[in-house]
Amino acid sequence: MQSRRFQEESITILAADGRPLSARWWQGTKASEYSIVFLPAIAAPQVYLRWFAAYLAAQGWGVLTFDYRGTGASKDAQLDYLVTADDWVNLDIPSAVAEVKRRTDTKFLGVIAHSIGGQLFGQSPVRQFVDGALFISAQRGIPNLFQGKARLRIHYAYTFFPIFIRLFGHLPISKFTLPQQCPNQVLLQWMRWGQTGVLTDINGVNVESLFAEYSGPLIAITISDDNYYASAASVEALTHLYKGSKLRHKLISPQDFGMESIGHFGFFHRRSPQALWFQAEEWLKQLVFEADSTKFKSI
Repeated sequence: MQSRRFQEESITILAADGRPLSARWWQGTKASEYSIVFLPAIAAPQVYLRWFAAYLAAQGWGVLTFDYRGTGASKDAQLDYLVTADDWVNLDIPSAVAEVKRRTDTKFLGVIAHSIGGQLFGQSPVRQFVDGALFISAQRGIPNLFQGKARLRIHYAYTFFPIFIRLFGHLPISKFTLPQQCPNQVLLQWMRWGQTGVLTDINGVNVESLFAEYSGPLIAITISDDNYYASAASVEALTHLYKGSKLRHKLISPQDFGMESIGHFGFFHRRSPQALWFQAEEWLKQLVFEADSTKFKSI
């Protein structure tokens, strides 16, 4: 149960290139001991993370959420046409991690990566400075890793989204596309990762070897009814890239927590049972313990 509510502080982070990013910060009572940065899904404003973030803050964690440039409250109509996934990887994520370090000088700094967040983390320079990672439905978007309607939906997106972008100058918001706008170059890059089965930077250079440089503990959560967006096979395929990590897989089902469904975003819903979040925090505590043990052995 939440012991206390923490005020959500809206802040602005400046990336290394001067781009302002919208963020939210919760100063938990133990933020100097352990803090978390959320890496959100594609085309998903940070607001969907606020309930779980507030729960963790009430348990003492320092917590930061943010919007990648070109999404949510970090949009800029004059600049977003230039934005690439490389900007998210090399500028936005490092600035979010640096902000938490500046505020807390925390002993344990972890990430919670949702969906594409797990693909971005392994490419980002922060992989060498983060102490632990919890992945929630973080996957690869390769069609053959999905079945039935899910595979058809992915093929539909990869076929028609580029056409829509060419026709309209952007991907229109609709129930047949995505619920929020996202920079064109990010979307096209993300689709290439799925179509080719290779994660590359904007210049087409393979970056998959970078993932093995993360050597900390990693817990990857698969949600049993998230077959449309993060099938078990797609989650496992992503974790294969993290060859240097201390990896564990966890499978959760809605029935385990008295829920009818969880899906891709239900984990973060404000009405999610606290038993689910309690379990997630227990896994975060395991990451803290494992990171501390590793540091002790290296002394």
